[in-house]
Amino acid sequence: IMEVKPLRKMILIAEKARERATESGIILGDRGTGDIAYATVLAIGDEVTEVKVGDVVIPEWGKSSVVKIDGAQRAMIKEEFIIAVVE
Repeated sequence: IMEVKPLRKMILIAEKARERATESGIILGDRGTGDIAYATVLAIGDEVTEVKVGDVVIPEWGKSSVVKIDGAQRAMIKEEFIIAVVE
């Protein structure tokens, strides 16, 4: 299992799984529907002050870099591109 430690103000995040079902039970993804895409903070750099591991956040996805860790797609993003922490 690969362990990743972001540097400085970088944050490792994972998009929270989202799905919706139609009335007939067909599962639909939310990409492109305009819904907010939340993420969970997996690891933080030493200079990160606004979020902690385990927080659910709203990132500015266009400012992130996609990385693959142990076969799973994750994203690295600077702290300044986290729009909000969900409470």
